[in-house]
Amino acid sequence: MTEQKTTEAKRPRGRPSLRTEQETRALLIKAAAEVFLSEGYAGTSIEAVARRAGMSTRTIYKTVSNKASLFRLVADDAIETGIAHLDTPSNVTTVEGAVLALSRAYSHLVLSNGGILNARAVFAGQSQFPEFRDNYLSSIDTVAEAFDRRFIAILSDCTFPEDVDLYEAATLLRSMINGAQREAVLNPSYDGTASAISAWSDKCTNFAIKAMRSSKAASG
Repeated sequence: MTEQKTTEAKRPRGRPSLRTEQETRALLIKAAAEVFLSEGYAGTSIEAVARRAGMSTRTIYKTVSNKASLFRLVADDAIETGIAHLDTPSNVTTVEGAVLALSRAYSHLVLSNGGILNARAVFAGQSQFPEFRDNYLSSIDTVAEAFDRRFIAILSDCTFPEDVDLYEAATLLRSMINGAQREAVLNPSYDGTASAISAWSDKCTNFAIKAMRSSKAASG
């Protein structure tokens, strides 16, 4: 009589697969952004971010040295994502629609609650971390350049009179949008809803387009 042996399913040996460095970084940025947004810069701690991310503070300190460095990581990631979005052509087929989409992307970047939090934190800590402020302002300039580049690319095939400078038109449009950002930074109860931001962006864009059309009509 042959004795049958029961084969048990073997457990895989070793520890569960660990997150890659890129995955850990992405998870950290997401968790930190959520905590900074809900608690503000002053109310955020590395421990709170660790709890939100489900990782140890030791793991976080392998990526950043302190809270200021963590905030910079979050801010830089938002800027990089925003620039990539500005440089990505939209699916809109009309020129006006493409300009409206570009302006909305820029407006949501600078006027979202996260964008306003970034600006407040930078300017609140500029005396203690002047290099942090300089880094932020440099990033803002990079975003502006991306906006201007895309704006000009969208309108480059359009015919305009000689007195219409596309670079100046892009600067004018950004200035109107940025005016709302300065007010929001000073308003502690600011709540940038998506609909309100889009409405303001469209208002500014339509004004800029109307001004360019008026110039064309006046010289025609």
